[in-house]
Amino acid sequence: MKKQKNWEEKKSTAFYYSFKPRELKYFLFGKKRCPRCGGKLTRSKGSFTTKGALPNTINTSSDFNFIDTTKVKYYYYIYTCQECQSQYSLEELVI
Repeated sequence: MKKQKNWEEKKSTAFYYSFKPRELKYFLFGKKRCPRCGGKLTRSKGSFTTKGALPNTINTSSDFNFIDTTKVKYYYYIYTCQECQSQYSLEELVI
């Protein structure tokens, strides 16, 4: 009989990135400067994992019934200023 793994040890069954058009433009082409002091921003990638999809994230309509949402890993980006140590999300920087 197979030994069952703990949920945290299992691999993710799906992953999710979310970019609005303005966020994608800034992510790819925008100048990464701090709005407060003008210092250089460094990008770091964060993630969290959930059991099942978050509401309004993964479209599970008839076209996407093949997506297994047992364990979904959501990725996001945080930008940190090297000079003043301020942190910004991608959404905050495109406003």
